[in-house]
Amino acid sequence: MNLEQIKEKLDEICQMDGIGINIYFLLSINGQQELRRADIIEDVKTDLLNSYKNTLRGIVANEELGLLNLSAADDRINAFYKYDLDEKPAFFGFFDTIYNNSQNVQTFSFTNDSLNTLEGYFIHIGDHGTNLILYRKQMSVNLFKQGKIYLVKGHETQFEKINQEFLRIDTKVDVINLDNINYINNISILERHYEFNTIIINEATQSITSISTLDILENIDILSSRVSDVRFARKLSKISTISPVFQLPKEQIMSFVKGHLTLGVQFRFSTDGSKILLDTKKSQDFFIRLMNDDFLHSELTNFDYVTPAKDKLD
Repeated sequence: MNLEQIKEKLDEICQMDGIGINIYFLLSINGQQELRRADIIEDVKTDLLNSYKNTLRGIVANEELGLLNLSAADDRINAFYKYDLDEKPAFFGFFDTIYNNSQNVQTFSFTNDSLNTLEGYFIHIGDHGTNLILYRKQMSVNLFKQGKIYLVKGHETQFEKINQEFLRIDTKVDVINLDNINYINNISILERHYEFNTIIINEATQSITSISTLDILENIDILSSRVSDVRFARKLSKISTISPVFQLPKEQIMSFVKGHLTLGVQFRFSTDGSKILLDTKKSQDFFIRLMNDDFLHSELTNFDYVTPAKDKLD
């Protein structure tokens, strides 16, 4: 689906009457993730549904929103990222559980379960023909625990203390699962809280393998030595294997590099001039930009630019 089709589907859901909503808690118990259905009274469900519809309407109305594959993610903040990596975070598997096996999910019990183990929650919205699952990472600030003093409005000038543990649902969305495709709405949550870093390192390693086939680096091992640096691995992982650079012959790439006003200065070359020598971190960063085809030329102004955003014209 393209972005307009995604928005159309979300808008259709917002317009529907009589659709249901269910909340599922993702718990982390002794290192294992488990799913629980939240038993919420109908009046509260209605309020939650209306709030999430407002969140979806905000996405639909966002005219500046872009849609990118996660494997080709650039620096844009206002974007959906379609998750297109082969390796997935473990919690993605619970989308299938909710779609196909929700009747076997146990109900959350305050006797047997604890909100202290809450890792996140899934919001399932839909009817028999339309399904949408949203995911939100649990933030510690949204859990109000017993043992701490929280004051609420009492009588006139008095404050009273809340004696029960309670959870605040903020109706923000980190991941959207629509038609069994995952779209990342908050990429920082994914990077900070899940096994995504391991996935990124694996993707970076695959990128290095693809780069090696071009035979344009004198010292490709320098990239491998930095893969354990997650920040650098994240840059490497963003080298899209569908980048047009991978389709070019070695001679054309080297000719472009040597003739470029910036790259010709930032890179040093092997003794015979046939390969790029990455001897500084700055040159390594420039190389990643080269592989992502970030160096563009304006036919209008005759200026050269560095831009990670490359939305093709139809």
